[in-house]
Amino acid sequence: MGRRVVASAVALVTAVTSWAGGGVAAAEGAAGSADAGSTERAPIVDPNNHGAGCPDILVVAASGAGDSTADRDPFDDKDRVPWANWLGRVTVPFGEVSREQPGEVGWTYVPYPATFGLGVFADVPTYQDSVATGVASLNRILDEKKAQCGDATRFVLLGYSVGAEITERVARDIGRRAETAAVTAADVAGVALVGDPYRPAGTPSLGEPGPAGGGFMSSEPADYGALEGRILYACRPMDISCDAPPDIALLELALGVLGQMRFTIANPVQTFADFGRVASQMSARAIAHIVTREDWFTSDESLLDVLRTVADQTYRDDAAARDATPERVAAVREWALGAGADVVRAKLAAEGAGFVDDNRGIVDLVLKPYLVLGPLQHVLYWEFDANDPWRWDSERVADWIGEVAAAERARGADPAAPHTF
Repeated sequence: MGRRVVASAVALVTAVTSWAGGGVAAAEGAAGSADAGSTERAPIVDPNNHGAGCPDILVVAASGAGDSTADRDPFDDKDRVPWANWLGRVTVPFGEVSREQPGEVGWTYVPYPATFGLGVFADVPTYQDSVATGVASLNRILDEKKAQCGDATRFVLLGYSVGAEITERVARDIGRRAETAAVTAADVAGVALVGDPYRPAGTPSLGEPGPAGGGFMSSEPADYGALEGRILYACRPMDISCDAPPDIALLELALGVLGQMRFTIANPVQTFADFGRVASQMSARAIAHIVTREDWFTSDESLLDVLRTVADQTYRDDAAARDATPERVAAVREWALGAGADVVRAKLAAEGAGFVDDNRGIVDLVLKPYLVLGPLQHVLYWEFDANDPWRWDSERVADWIGEVAAAERARGADPAAPHTF
């Protein structure tokens, strides 16, 4: 039984990273396609894409893993590999429909490595490094376009899979920015998140009741600040990226650790070295987090909660890092072994019961058909044939962006006017 659980857990982590990221072949294939394209052909820019200028609405789209590179042309709509540029199934139809409307629209794709650290011979950026680059790239696009166009252009942020995490992080930040920031919530008309690994549990999908689960990286409620009410989620049932069962803390921790590591097949020693580096860094951050919080041993926060927090490279607690001196660590250790021993024992007892509660959902992941249906559901958002009789999620997202654009045209040029969609 123990071996079966371990094997299932390994298969689960492998499946999650594979379908969310497109695997080694997709990542390296996309990079190869980009390199070849840069020397053999000019970018293919859709005639309805006015993104290089100052359109009324600019869709800023962050693709999924394997579907971008750090040096991609942001206006190129050429498929990078046969299954790539899926967000083009939203942007291009949106441009075609908007052609008959007053004003102009445009779109641009966010250049970023779009990798999971999976490589054969060459190193590629880790998942978390890739996300960090994507966040910086998306913010740079917004800042530059705002400087170029001022209030003439408003943005719709669009992200899929890993790109949805990038978009999610930027949207949460923008929603809480001061009004004096270069780009604020007033500049963002809407945010569309497809297969978002941070989707709050039970959030509506495409304006209808959504799956009960939530993102496999986090399913906690999200704070979008001033952007609240302008968020659209698209999530298909059993797509583990956005419809994972609750209480899968151990999987979230595993993905946080793996997301900081490189997996180069030709250099396995590097993977072990990366694991040692990540474990050391996380241990230091976890110790600093605990010893600088005097009430931690009597709080509801578990050690697993702490590890999940510090597994995110964006986590920063400069005050804790500064105050966790060797003397303070030694003092806490002495207290834990002496006067605080009973408190520590009670904390450890609660940890055991809490660990079981925090990981009940892993059984559902193994026993229910997530591993079978999840990869399929994760790619069924997209229309593959414009002449088929079905209405795909990508078409509904494109329609929603069209509605947002129409509402923005109705608002006029006043950035302080209320949103009406």
